[in-house]
Amino acid sequence: MYSLLDNVDMQKKTAIEIFGSGAALARAVGVTRGAVWLWPDVLTIRQQDEVIGAAIRLGKITPEQAKELVNDERQRNERSAGDAH
Repeated sequence: MYSLLDNVDMQKKTAIEIFGSGAALARAVGVTRGAVWLWPDVLTIRQQDEVIGAAIRLGKITPEQAKELVNDERQRNERSAGDAH
């Protein structure tokens, strides 16, 4: 199955910005603040899916904005990869 997030590395700080705080993000995805604090700086595919799903469900972003977010993250990653060479 194809995911919009394939080859996209969402930053934890981006996820927190969507919800306004780490605590709000944690509540939205059903984990503790400590669990969010332990997340890696670059989220796993599962974490990205949970963040975007919760953001859409709670009206933080629309599905269209989710697509834009994914595209923005993908472009940022491509620029970072290009800078590394």
